[in-house]
Amino acid sequence: MTQAFYTAIGGMAAGQTKITVVADNIANMNTIGFKASNVNFSDVYYRTSSTGQAPTGQMGGINPKQTGIGVQTASITRDLSAGTTLTTGLNTDLCINGSSFFTVASPTVEILYTRDGNFTVDADGHMVTSSGYKLLGTNNSLNTTSSTIPIKIPTYIDTVTIPATQAQMANKALDELNGIKSGGVKDGSFIITTFDKAGTPTAKTINVTSDMTVNQLLDAINKAGGVQASIVDGAVSIKADGVDRFEVKNGTSNIVTQLGIGKMDPTTKVASSEVINYHQTIGEGNMGSDNSKNFTSVTINENGLIEVKYGNNDTLSVMQDPTDPSKMILKYTLNDGTIITGSDLTVNDQLVEPANLQIQMASFVNPQGLTAQGNNTYATGPNSGMVLYGSISSTAFGNVKSGVLEGSNVDLASEFADMVVSQRAIEANSRVFTTTNEILQTLSNLGR
Repeated sequence: MTQAFYTAIGGMAAGQTKITVVADNIANMNTIGFKASNVNFSDVYYRTSSTGQAPTGQMGGINPKQTGIGVQTASITRDLSAGTTLTTGLNTDLCINGSSFFTVASPTVEILYTRDGNFTVDADGHMVTSSGYKLLGTNNSLNTTSSTIPIKIPTYIDTVTIPATQAQMANKALDELNGIKSGGVKDGSFIITTFDKAGTPTAKTINVTSDMTVNQLLDAINKAGGVQASIVDGAVSIKADGVDRFEVKNGTSNIVTQLGIGKMDPTTKVASSEVINYHQTIGEGNMGSDNSKNFTSVTINENGLIEVKYGNNDTLSVMQDPTDPSKMILKYTLNDGTIITGSDLTVNDQLVEPANLQIQMASFVNPQGLTAQGNNTYATGPNSGMVLYGSISSTAFGNVKSGVLEGSNVDLASEFADMVVSQRAIEANSRVFTTTNEILQTLSNLGR
């Protein structure tokens, strides 16, 4: 008889566990990125007074006789389905479209995971959570080891844009030059016509391809004779060499137009192109300095790539490395649309690297195995399985939406229903407790 006491107590404890979980869910119904939990129960060990009997001869079989002794909490599972979306309009507010997690570093540099995309930029340019945890970036498309490099925006920069030298441009292909007009150089030919003092013309056809280098172009011009070509201040300079004058015109290629080669100056006998390649230097600026540019806005695209805009309307961002698609390289865009990257971009003072401007994501074999750490974060658990880290551009992590947050996925109607059912379960178990007590009291009175 006393077993009924403990069975009823176990039932009330189970109901209390359910109420506790419901209370936590309801308390966090407005928490960004919160995932509701559910309690699952199972029955406990059975007391067996008879194991039953198989049919024999004229006797039928007998079923086992077992008495259950209560209930236990089998599991508390987290509902990882997406929550409601909340539009904020703030560029640094992010919502994950997929099952992955942002990675952040705690004050002890422990790697934690969160669905809370409510990020802000602190005084040092780091993107941080509301608790001050730094959002992490990466320069790897996929990896099994987490990066520890934080997202960091250079808040003040000092930049110098100068025409590239011939040495810097020598081995660059024509289609790699950052100053060439949109559309690039088409394969074909162009014509240089030279004139002697008597005005007699001599036309010379020079073949070009978009992948020929600057040095190959200069050699082709110089071998044609009558003119001498070189690079001066980032532009192609063609000078009369033993002829009275010359003209340069497109043939089947558009190179003359694309390079912006003008007419020969009658005084200097030189025809120059526009600047066809720039070199950019970026250093750390200082607040209030005349030559420093302060950042004015941050834009984050669906692949987690960050673009920083500065007061002069130049932008700093990253792009896929043409030589290694799994990596990103820095990209500086002038306000006229000229894109400077690769060897044409020099960054001083270890100011920024590609990983600072590409958000790292994480994906788990069993995200249910994560352990909650508070502050809207999780840590890996014994059963969370292998972690895959990388950038959203790898397509393994879904994508992000800027200007939107993921709200809680708590279903208030379901929570109220669970609360009522749990309350009734506790009441019913308490009735069992009372009834058992009354029976024992009656048995005790029988001896009087």
